[in-house]
Amino acid sequence: MSNLTGFDSEAVGFDCVTQDSRPCKSSSSQTTEFSASGAGSQTSTSKDIGCMVHPDDLTVEDDVLKEYPPPGLNEFLRRVVPGVMEQLQHNDRQLLDNSSDSDEEEVLTAKLLQEIQVKPDGSGDHQASVLGVSWSGTGNSLAVSVGRAQHDAWCHHTGVIRVYTLKRSEDRFVHTTDITEKNCVTVLQYHPNVAALLAYGTTSGEVVLCNLRNGGLDEGTQLASPGGCHGARRVSALRWADAPLAEAFLMMQTSRRGERRGAADQVLISAGSDGSLVAWRANASAQVFQRIVGYAVDAARGSAPDITCFDFIRSSPLRPLAEKTPDDIFVVGSKTGKLFLCKIQPPHSQSELLDPVYDVLEGHATCVLDVAFNSQRPGVFVSVSMDSELRVYDIAQETPLKVMCLDAPISCMCWLSPPCVVVGLSSCEELLRVYNVCGGRALPVGGLSGRANVSCLAVSHSGSCRIAAGDECGTVRVWELPSRRIKLSALDLDF
Repeated sequence: MSNLTGFDSEAVGFDCVTQDSRPCKSSSSQTTEFSASGAGSQTSTSKDIGCMVHPDDLTVEDDVLKEYPPPGLNEFLRRVVPGVMEQLQHNDRQLLDNSSDSDEEEVLTAKLLQEIQVKPDGSGDHQASVLGVSWSGTGNSLAVSVGRAQHDAWCHHTGVIRVYTLKRSEDRFVHTTDITEKNCVTVLQYHPNVAALLAYGTTSGEVVLCNLRNGGLDEGTQLASPGGCHGARRVSALRWADAPLAEAFLMMQTSRRGERRGAADQVLISAGSDGSLVAWRANASAQVFQRIVGYAVDAARGSAPDITCFDFIRSSPLRPLAEKTPDDIFVVGSKTGKLFLCKIQPPHSQSELLDPVYDVLEGHATCVLDVAFNSQRPGVFVSVSMDSELRVYDIAQETPLKVMCLDAPISCMCWLSPPCVVVGLSSCEELLRVYNVCGGRALPVGGLSGRANVSCLAVSHSGSCRIAAGDECGTVRVWELPSRRIKLSALDLDF
């Protein structure tokens, strides 16, 4: 502050130009003293004044003002705004349609890809129907069994398996191979992981293993079970064992016989109408087809049931410890409607038949058509019967969790994607119908209409969801269904 001088000045003000006569604020005078070396004090005098300016009284230079709106803006908005508003309204409609709070459920449409007439040319058999269908693991091949559905006595008809392969250039299935048998082929099953491995069973009790790696049957590509298997009666069901179950059966084989296992060993399980169930060791490349163990269901009670279906529990090593379930349990359905809970047991000798039953559930009143364990809920399985009843069971209790009485005659069933199943119908305006077994309701799926008696069906999830259904007139229909668009609420995921 030493550079300050003793110059005195007075505050400068200007007159108020407002016409408002409101009083202004008053302020007291303020005196500020400065001190400097060799200078006198400096006094600043303030003057009471009020100030308010009206915008009309201001004058601004013309170059400061800018034109508003800019040139062309109105014309641009007139062209753009209608399209923007239309798109916003379209998005709002989509959000409403996709909202889980909407009362209206989206109707899915199944696309019919192809209708295949599978009767052999020149057969002349008007009673030939489709007895079984099976997808390969990759979904590129479809095996179809053609034969007689009903027999008065012994089967004297020739059985035919027709193999169809997807021709990608035309996006359709074309006939590639025929496999003939001296009797009707009742069931057939592709291996889920080995695409060329096909197993089938006949009305005479034979179980046959085929290697279709080269697209046909050469010498040594078929392996058959010993004569008299399943009491020389009809083979009613086939299942390939998954990895944990196959390991359990192969360990039985190794511990009892001391044989070395092959890296390509697989396990096939077959059931017959005589009440027997057999596990087979299968290796097509090594020409091995051996019996591991045989079971006589409900032999302790002295009455062998006519087995119609069976399925093994689905185990997963990734589940938490609290949700772990034993992987050696399976359920067997019978012609009388009984459901048997069974557990695999190691045999003491090669010829011994063990009774695996440890519990009998409260079953159906009529023939059980199919049983299938849920892959997402350990220990839970569904069953359907000839009287159009669908039940949901848990192996931990004898009574069913849920009973659904369907309003259509059912002929077969298959998991679509848990908790949804697809069922085949007979003598209806629909060929197939999709049910949510948790919610106990039918899902709206279009494109499945038609009049035919569906006899069998199979679902492939390789790439896209495809359903193959055969009927009693020798026709196989292939649909593609957008199963991932099926909307499920929280209630639909719990029993």
